Amino acid sequence: DMLHDFKQEFIEFLSRNPQIVTNSTFIPNKSKTLVVLSPLSTKHSFGRHWVTKTYLSTIVERPQRLLASSMGIAAAISMYPAHYTLMSSTKRSPLTSPHVLKIHGKNWPGDIEKICVESEEKLKKGEVEVPDGWNSGDIYLTKTSLDALTGVIGAVETAIDSIFKDDDETPRRAFVAIRPPGHHSHPCVPSGFCLINNAHIAIEYAAMTQGVTHAVILDFDLHHGDGSQDICWQKAGFEPDFGEISAGYEDGDDDPDEHTKKDANTPKVGYFSLHDINSFPTELGYAIPTNIKNASTCIMAHDLNIWNVHLQPYTTEEDFYKLYQTKYSILLQKADEYLTNARREHEDLIRQNEKIKSPRHQIPPFKAFVVISAGFDASEYEVQTMQRHGVHVPTSFYSKFTSDAVKLANKQCNGTVLSLLEGGYSDGALTSGVFSHLVGFQRQSWESGWGHSDVIKELIKGCRPNWKPLKNPSNEVKNWANQVCKLGRVMV
Repeated sequence: DMLHDFKQEFIEFLSRNPQIVTNSTFIPNKSKTLVVLSPLSTKHSFGRHWVTKTYLSTIVERPQRLLASSMGIAAAISMYPAHYTLMSSTKRSPLTSPHVLKIHGKNWPGDIEKICVESEEKLKKGEVEVPDGWNSGDIYLTKTSLDALTGVIGAVETAIDSIFKDDDETPRRAFVAIRPPGHHSHPCVPSGFCLINNAHIAIEYAAMTQGVTHAVILDFDLHHGDGSQDICWQKAGFEPDFGEISAGYEDGDDDPDEHTKKDANTPKVGYFSLHDINSFPTELGYAIPTNIKNASTCIMAHDLNIWNVHLQPYTTEEDFYKLYQTKYSILLQKADEYLTNARREHEDLIRQNEKIKSPRHQIPPFKAFVVISAGFDASEYEVQTMQRHGVHVPTSFYSKFTSDAVKLANKQCNGTVLSLLEGGYSDGALTSGVFSHLVGFQRQSWESGWGHSDVIKELIKGCRPNWKPLKNPSNEVKNWANQVCKLGRVMV
């Protein structure tokens, strides 16, 4: 049992805090949030042993991110233990799975696998293991990266299989703690730490196995999910900006050129993003006109449902929530508009199809879900190098936005939500962000004090390699954080 140590520690936690059990109310399983851990995700690590310590410190996408995420998970469980159920996925699914090939084409997954296998010899010789055309500053691979990638696909499948179960015993919502992230991954081009597009792969799998016809991606990572948006263009029948278009189409299909458009592929996907327009991939050095236009696109036509909103600086939390109400929440309004229109159009198609005596195809019923690309690098606790352009969000944002996303899902798609870890690179950003995100998943109260720097400082102590629990914590916060750190550390 991968979670044996956690279960033992959790029992001890409850015995030390009986008031939590006393004050808890009964929560039906279907109303809980499933948290899926992915131990295999730690297998993706930086293998260039010859680099300097200074260079190594710039590699922010690291296995230790999952420990920081676990601290946030543990913090949420400590506050609302009846609201969550935990699962550890060691399932491996090949890069040649049909739902991966549908997104990345027939060649790209095989290319990644080949590079992973060949990396071992190259790294031994002190050679950079990725091809010359790749950005070796943010993309790296080792032989065991293959374990991580197949584990990511397996964890995503595990979550989808669970949240779509047609019973009252399974949660309708899931958060999957995986890495590497995916939203910068184009059909055939890796970018920004991302090798495969986890969100789109999840949607394809849900379409193939659960009959999903439509999905929404809500992306609140600091950086624009250019890969996720690019795949939406491809699914709408247009040529994507990056990668070989032929890789994404079935044999016998004609590839569209820049003046034509194919019929949209199903499932249909809307992409709605809140991000910093001055950060990668639209930062100085990357900010070509195409990238800036893409990160600013707002369109609800031509089978495209894409809406981008740029973060703005704020002074007080009150100022931030004025921006939230007047500017940021439009993402949720547009996602709602997309699903409302999509349902009507889809049901019209079904009615038209029923009038045909011998229809060529049966149209499945409308079925949608919400996917959150949950990056926490816009956190107020992210490293300054990530926040060099002066925009961030308060910790409470993750709870508020997630709660509103669940409200949208309750209205439009039976409450079905899948959240996938994207960015977030400091221990503070991940711990505080995941904590807030999971509280929002359950639409529970987020207390302002929980995001205070003194609280987060105590929680992230548990991320230290040599951390040891305090024997006699000097105050209530230290005592609580001490117990949370114990819970978090036994998850990884």
